[in-house]
Amino acid sequence: MKNKKSPVVFVTMLACLAALMPTSAYAYLDPGTGAFAVQSLIAAIAGGLIAIRAYGRRILGWFWRSKAHPRSWPKDPSSNGQP
Repeated sequence: MKNKKSPVVFVTMLACLAALMPTSAYAYLDPGTGAFAVQSLIAAIAGGLIAIRAYGRRILGWFWRSKAHPRSWPKDPSSNGQP
């Protein structure tokens, strides 16, 4: 049995090498571009923190167990505590 490499591996390695080869990019990046990137990063962090603050307890509630013991649950859920 011959140990042949798959052509998929060869094509993947060739694509990775082509992506890593340096090329000249004749582009101008002004200081506003860096400021925009920093502003986007700050906005993403702030948005993530607000989302965690707003929905954190709901998400973590799925992973936490209920603190009420099953014996303390009402026997008939439709009675709502009334006889």
